[in-house]
Amino acid sequence: MLAPVTGFLALILTAVALPPLLARLTGGHAPRPGPQLAALAPVATLPALAAVALAATSAWWLALLLAVPAAILLAWQLPPFLSNASARPVTPHRFPGSPPDTVTVRVLTLNSRGGSADAAALLAVLRQHAVDVLAVQELTWDLVHRLDEAGLGTLLPHAHLDPRPEAPGCGLWARWPLTPLPPVPGLVAAAPRARAEPAPGRPVVLTAVHPLTPMRDRGYPWQRDLARLLPLAQDSGPQVVMGDFNASRDHQPFRDLLAAGFVDCADAAQHRTWPGFTWPVSWDLYSDRENQRFPDRRTPALMRLDHVLVSRSGATVRAARPVRVAGTDHHAVLAVIDFT
Repeated sequence: MLAPVTGFLALILTAVALPPLLARLTGGHAPRPGPQLAALAPVATLPALAAVALAATSAWWLALLLAVPAAILLAWQLPPFLSNASARPVTPHRFPGSPPDTVTVRVLTLNSRGGSADAAALLAVLRQHAVDVLAVQELTWDLVHRLDEAGLGTLLPHAHLDPRPEAPGCGLWARWPLTPLPPVPGLVAAAPRARAEPAPGRPVVLTAVHPLTPMRDRGYPWQRDLARLLPLAQDSGPQVVMGDFNASRDHQPFRDLLAAGFVDCADAAQHRTWPGFTWPVSWDLYSDRENQRFPDRRTPALMRLDHVLVSRSGATVRAARPVRVAGTDHHAVLAVIDFT
C-alpha cells in the first residue's frame, strides 16, 4: 500500500512544480501570471526534487519520468561559470592580482522600500565595504534627508538624484564628481544616468533603474520597461546598470538584456555567494483592529530581482554578494568591478 501512496504524492509535488517550469520555458512573458510563475522556478526546484525522491520508493520508472522536470529546474539554478565561483562569503577590499592600470569601482544598489531603509545601517554598510557608488531605488525626499543627516555626504559627496513620493524615485551617489546624462527614456520610474571618472580620462557611465513589477496586471508595461533598457547595451564604453529589475534569469526579457551585451555581476564574479537571492527578506504585520505596525519578520530570499550589470568588454567582476540592510524587504547587492 505504501508504494501507490508515495507515487501519488510524488505526482502531486511534480504538479506543483510544473506551472513555474512551463512559465519559465515560455519565457515568463506577459500576460499575468506568466512572469510571477517564472520567478518561482527556483522555489519549484524543491518540490520537483522531493517528488523524485518519493517516486524512487515507489517505482523506478516513475522516478526516472519525474527526474526530467526536476533536472531542468535544477540546471537553471546552477551558476553559469562554475570555474569562477567561490563558495565562501567574502568581504572584498583589495585584489592584489589586478593589473596596475586597473580602475576598481565598488558599487552598491538597494531598493529602499519606499524610503524606509535604515539610514544608519546603510551608512555602516558603505563604510564596511568602502563603497564608491551607491544607487537607491524607491528614493524619497525623506530618505534623502535622513541619509544626509547620517553623513552620506562625507562618504559619497557627489549625487545625481530624482526622489519622488513612494516607489518611483531613484538616485546615484559617488565618490567622484558626476556629470548628469539624459535619463533612460520611457521608463515609469526615475532612471538617472551620470558619467563618473574614477581615474583621469577613465570614464564610467552609471545608470540606476527600477522597471515596473509585473504584478497587478502590469505584465506588458513590465516587459516594455525591460525592453527600453536594451539600447543601453549599444554604448561601447564602460558602464554599470544597477537596480531592482523586478526580473531574474528566469524571465526571457531579462535574458534578452544580458544577451544584448551585459554581464550580471552575480553570475560572473570570481568571488560570490550563490545563488545570491535578494527578495523577499522581510514582511510587515498589521493589526486589522488598530492598524498597528509590528516589527518586520525576516524571511529567506527566494529570487534574485536586484542586479548589477556591467558592460562585457574591458571589465572583470572581482566579487558580488547580497548584503542585509535593515528597514527594507530587499537585500542590497555589492559588486567589485575592475575596468581595464
